[in-house]
Parts: sequence; structure tokens; C-alpha cells
Amino acid sequence: MAQQELPLYNTTERAPQVQGERPEDVVALLGTTLKIVPEEISLKQCKRGAQKRCASSRKLFVHVVCCCLLTSHLVAFFSYLAFKAMLYTRHLKEVVTTAPWLLVLLLCECFYFTGNVLSAIADHFLPPSVRPDLCFELQDENRKVRQSKPDNQDANGFLDDSDVPLNSKIHVSFDNSCPRVDILITCCKEPTDILQDTIKAALALDYPFGRMRVLVLDDGGDDDLKVYCQALQTEAASNGLVYLRREKIPGTPHHFKCGNLNYGLKNSDAEYVVILDADMILHESYLRKVFPHIIEDEEVSFVQVPQYFYNLAKGDPLNDASVFNYEKVLVHRDSIGIASSIGTGAIFRRAHLDLIGGFQSHSITEDTTTSFALFNMGFKSVYLPAKLQMGLTPWSLEAYIKQRQRWGTGAFQQFSSTYKTMLGPTSNLNFTLKVCFIWHTVYYYLSIVNIIWLSTFLVIFGLGLPISSIGGPKAMKTMWYYLSLTLVLWRITWYCLWLEVPNSLQSRNRDESQFWWMTPYYFSVVVKAIFSYERTFKFVTTFSIDQTKTVKEFPLLKILKKLKHVYAHLIFVLAAGTATWLRFQFHREDFQIADSNVFAQVMGMSLFLVATWAHMIVPIMHILWPTSQAPERRKSLLKYTPDGTPVFDAAICEPRLHWPIMLYETLSLANLLFWSAVLYESSR
Repeated sequence: MAQQELPLYNTTERAPQVQGERPEDVVALLGTTLKIVPEEISLKQCKRGAQKRCASSRKLFVHVVCCCLLTSHLVAFFSYLAFKAMLYTRHLKEVVTTAPWLLVLLLCECFYFTGNVLSAIADHFLPPSVRPDLCFELQDENRKVRQSKPDNQDANGFLDDSDVPLNSKIHVSFDNSCPRVDILITCCKEPTDILQDTIKAALALDYPFGRMRVLVLDDGGDDDLKVYCQALQTEAASNGLVYLRREKIPGTPHHFKCGNLNYGLKNSDAEYVVILDADMILHESYLRKVFPHIIEDEEVSFVQVPQYFYNLAKGDPLNDASVFNYEKVLVHRDSIGIASSIGTGAIFRRAHLDLIGGFQSHSITEDTTTSFALFNMGFKSVYLPAKLQMGLTPWSLEAYIKQRQRWGTGAFQQFSSTYKTMLGPTSNLNFTLKVCFIWHTVYYYLSIVNIIWLSTFLVIFGLGLPISSIGGPKAMKTMWYYLSLTLVLWRITWYCLWLEVPNSLQSRNRDESQFWWMTPYYFSVVVKAIFSYERTFKFVTTFSIDQTKTVKEFPLLKILKKLKHVYAHLIFVLAAGTATWLRFQFHREDFQIADSNVFAQVMGMSLFLVATWAHMIVPIMHILWPTSQAPERRKSLLKYTPDGTPVFDAAICEPRLHWPIMLYETLSLANLLFWSAVLYESSR
């Protein structure tokens, strides 16, 4: 079919907004010449469009239901706390003299309620965003083309261009005014073979030759990596690959990854920069997929895509995939343009970075700090939930813990150094962004509440201390009604929030487990932040930790060394077992009592203790019976083209279901059924 020549857009005027519905809706790609090529839409694509609209409607319906349930839960929780507070106030002398531990539990519950409110505002009440499927169809005959494209490269069904409606493709004829982009790969003593895969995948991106560079920012002084880059430069006979190593002056702050990125900015004059971690492999269509979303709106500072991992352990016991964050939280925040950067796979507008002085060095988590600095300037972000990058999650439990603790430390550094700017009278953040900023740090404080709650709970349960004698049977029945209603609504809401999340049964239980078993590690971060704030945090890459595990040792000795990382969990497991034994030995009548209030108290505490015990044993089981991949098998997890370029295969990034997860689902359902029965009984 002959192509109809359409008038070109005047690039000096504001381009119409891309809607992804009409072929005449296209953006002016800076100085790039753009043309729209009308194409017929097949019946298959019409059906696919209808399916996507149906999915969007279903997602919105689920969101409305979740908001109603979540609101009901918060109202019930508040009613429970209000009734309990008034009851204890009326009988304050009795509570203080006979059961002071009840005040401790009430205080913990108030903190949990505050966390629920902040989480609801920051993560759940915002509607989910629906991004159009946009893609640049490059028509430059001289552009780079992958010589070998395996049939299963786009097995996830989302990234294949045939899945993008033809009227959502922006056909581009490139000239020398095409936007230039530099890919900044930060590295610091990671294994060279991992970096080789990252570099090759970046060089293979489907983008016009000469308009993209890959800058390898080596902060570890790896001579082997330097030789490899020089060899690639000679082989390609171009300046598309640049190796950079900054000079570190002793006694001068280097600002870790942030300083490395800013060094890269000094050596880049591109209009856009992509930040990429050392282990991340980009899909070849990455730039074609993300560019339309940042160019269509000059207020967009960056476009972020989620992380996926190809070395996940079977069952993902440590919740490495963080599915809820990538599939729900960031998608909802994207509806008003406030999804934060996650540190890799993001394309930034250089002009906006220059306005804030580059990447922000106030915190070791420069991604969120930079994001909020840009938000405070009035800019926004785009979160594109597409499978466009995959990498490695920490191979060992120790590396995983250090990574998460580093994020927690970064959150405290960010809050302490920027709270006046972000929350003060001159702040440009809206209400939701301020809540997100606060919640980003407050979340880690919940670890203190968890420690106090669990410790008090174990003492009460083990010694058989009363918790339901204040105010008489009638008051206790009312309190049990509010409590059971709160817990039932929370459990139903929790199920509903995960309906649209892939592999929700496993991911939901892993996420709940992580909240409890990460408590000791986050608690240590909070203690250090409060009492010995370390501005000179010692940054250790997770790869450096993982490499120390390659030394051969006796299996038993290796296990014993690993168990030192879970001593707090071992203490809790033993304490919980001891408390249960004491309760059964010296208060056996509690399990046979006919009084419904006492029975509800004992059984409710028992179910909670068993469920928490199961959550806290996760890292112990991971050490004793690991399901993780071996680091030496990394290359076997990937597929390669004949020239040695790694192939992006989304199928290998899906967490594999593991049968023990059914134990956690059973405990979850048992709690729901029990508290439903208590609710029914107390409402009679």
C-alpha cells in the first residue's frame, strides 16, 4: 500500500499530546523529523485493544472495591482503638496497677494504625495508571539492527511490536537532530563477566548508530574491565563505548554511586541519560518504548521501568521480586506522576538534572533523593510497567540483608538532610507526596513497634497474664467485636489488594512474611540512625559480599557461620516454643475454658503466635534448606546470540511456585475463619 505523505509537525510549536488512540496524535521529538504512516488495523489488534480496555475497567473496579474495604477497615480500626482508649481511661487505676502491659499493647496498636493510614494514602487510595502502548518505529536504514533475534525473545507477549496497536506506533525518520542519549553503567568491583553481559546488551539497543553512547563508570579500578572495553572499542571502530574511571582524592567525599553518576554527567553532553546497574540487561527495544513517554511532556523528568530478576530462588522465599511494589504501589503513584526512581532502568531528562545540580548526594539512596528533589521543582515522572530490564538479586542472605539495610540507612539520611526542604513552608510537594516522603522513613520505625509488640506478647502469653478483664464481660464482648471486625476486614482487604498481582498467592504470603522476619535488621538500622548516625556510611556492594561466599568450607561450618545472621530469629523461635509450653503446662485450663471471651483470647493469641513463628522461621529455613541458584550457574540461566549478546527472556524472571507456600496460605485462612467466628459470636 502506498504511503501517504503527511505534513510534518513544526518542531518550534508545542506538539499534540500522544493519546495512543489516533494516528495523528504524535509528539515532536525535539529537532527530529517525525512522520506518521497510516496503516490498517487488523481484526486481531482490534480484539487486543478491546481486551486491554476490558482489563483496565476490571482493574478500576477492583481498585474501587479495595478502597471501600480499606476505608471500612480503617474506620473499624479507629473505632476499636477509640473504644479501648475510653475503656482504659475510665478504669485507668485498675489498668495501671493490675495490667500495665495493656497500655503497651494499646500504644503499639496506635502506631500500627498510623502506619496503615500513611500506607493507604501513599500506596493504595491513588487509582492505578493506564499507560498507552507507545513505540518508535525507526525508519533509518543505517541504524543498528540485531543480527540474530531468537523466536522466544518476546515470550512475555508485551514487548513484541506486533502487540502494539499500529496507530500507537510513532514512525520516525532520523537525521542528525535525533536526541542523543548516554547510558551510564555504574560499577564497583562486580565480576567482569557480569559487566560484559550488561555492556553488550546496552550496545545492542535498537537505536540509531552514532546517537547513543554507553559510558562504563568504573569506581572499582578493574583493569580487566578496562581491557575488555578497549577491545570492544577497537572491534566496533567507533566511540559508542566509553570507559571512565574517576580519580578519588583521599579525604574527599566520593559519594559512592551518586558521585560516580555525577562524574558520568560531567563527561556527557547528551540530552537524555539512562542509569543502569552493573548487572542489568536491557531489552533491545528499551529506548523505543520509553522515549515517547518522556518526550510527550516537558514536565516529565524521568521514565522508570520495573526490575525483574533471572536468578530468583525457587518460591522466592526472601521476596526478592518485590512484586507488590512494582505491580501495585508504583503503578498507583504513577497516576499523578509521583513514582520514584528505583536506581536502575530509568531515563532522565538532562536539563532537569542540571537544574537540581545533578544526582543528589544527601543520601546513599540517590534514586529516591533525586526523585523528590525533582518533584519539589514541580516536575513529574512516568512509571512504565513493562518488562524491559532484568538483572540479579543478591545470591546470599547476608548480601540481601545488607542491601535492605542500606536502603533503610538511605531513607534516614534522606529524611534528616531534606525534611526542612520537603516538608517546610517553601516546599512544592503536594499532600500525597509529603505523605510518601514521611512513609518512606516511618516504615522502618515500625520495626521498633514490632519488637515491643512481640516481646510483650510473648510475656503475656507465656505467663498467662490477663488482657480481657477490664470493664466486665459486656465491655469485653464489645471490644472483641471491634477487634474481630478490624482483623476480618484487614484480611479481606489484603486479599483484594493482591487480586491484580501476578502469582498473587505466593507473592502475598512472601510479602507478609518479610514484614516480620526483616524486623531485627531494620531495628538495627533505626537504632544506628537514632543513636549513632553515620554520615560516612561504608558502602559495600552486594556482589562483594557474594564473592566472599565462593571460598570452599565444610558444609556444617558454613551453615553455622550463616546462622549468626539469624540469631534474633532463633531466639524468637525458642521463646515462642517456651511460651507455648509454659502456657500449656501451667494454664492448661485456659484451653478448656467454656467462657467465650477467654477462649477467644487464648485461641487468637495462639493463632497469631503460630503465624508469626512461621514468618520468623523463613530466613532460618533459607539457610538450612536453600532453594537459591548457585552464582557459578549464572551464565547457564541466560540465552545468548551467536555474537555473545545476552537475550532478554521475560519467562525466566517469573518466580517459581514452591509448595511450602500453602502452609502460609492455610494459616492465613485459619486466622480469617477464626476471627469471622469471633465476629459472629460477639455480634449476637
